[in-house]
Amino acid sequence: MFSKGFSIALIASQLLLGISIGFSSNDSFAKQAGHQPYPQRIITLAPHLSELVDAAGGSDRLVSVSAFSNLPESVKQLPITSDARSIDLEKMKSLRPDLIIYWRGGTSESQIQSIKKTFNKDVQFISVQPKKLSDIAADIETIGKALGTESVAKKNADALRLKIAALNTQQKNISDRKVRVFYQVWAQPLMTLNQDHIIGDIIQRCGGEQLFANEKVLVPTVSREAVIKANPEIIFTAVDSTKMNTDWSMWSSFPQLAATKNKAFIDLDGDIISRPSPRIMQGAQKICAEINKVR
Repeated sequence: MFSKGFSIALIASQLLLGISIGFSSNDSFAKQAGHQPYPQRIITLAPHLSELVDAAGGSDRLVSVSAFSNLPESVKQLPITSDARSIDLEKMKSLRPDLIIYWRGGTSESQIQSIKKTFNKDVQFISVQPKKLSDIAADIETIGKALGTESVAKKNADALRLKIAALNTQQKNISDRKVRVFYQVWAQPLMTLNQDHIIGDIIQRCGGEQLFANEKVLVPTVSREAVIKANPEIIFTAVDSTKMNTDWSMWSSFPQLAATKNKAFIDLDGDIISRPSPRIMQGAQKICAEINKVR
């Protein structure tokens, strides 16, 4: 059912789903853990969610994950019941979950409503939609509270907060000159991110001036002419494999472009930048390091 053929589009497709979905804080739990047994059978609907469950201390309770989930290692052996495009409701039912966690922005609202109609009130739902690095720590604690693993969740959430603080401190010791950054989500049509995306938060923390940050939609479409006029000093994009190389000719063919002069066309491993889990800090460090080189 779930082909690997579209893995290259996974990063972009999850971002694009966010265009038409409203954002809100975490759903309240269907039932409070203090009045019911803690969930023991968890299904996650986006690759990074298994990582959040692991950080919250509940990886041994996962019974199914989404396609391309790869952390912790144990999830690679679990059944897959969803991907960026579809959900297998019958398979989900057969696994008898008591908690389903989804990413509001990575799963369409119509799919979420179908899932909620399928399962009775004994199934809890948690949604996450981090917009800043600090939100990831809060998501870990939210899941830990639902699972009754608060101590583990708090330990890992606090460790993440320390890494965020260290990144901030590191950047304070560097020149405050802003570097013009273009983040390319997709080449054709040409798409980027606005300041409400978590990657926008990273660019800002790294001292970058995010081009098109004030666009109204999360993933705006822009013209190549507009990018050239804005003259980015560095351009980033995410790929789904460290062995893949982006064809940067659409930008490098313009010798007057600052990014061309700087030879600053950067491929980022999608696993460490497009998944809002603790390991996004690796991607944040990479973005800061590359911006600092240009600065």
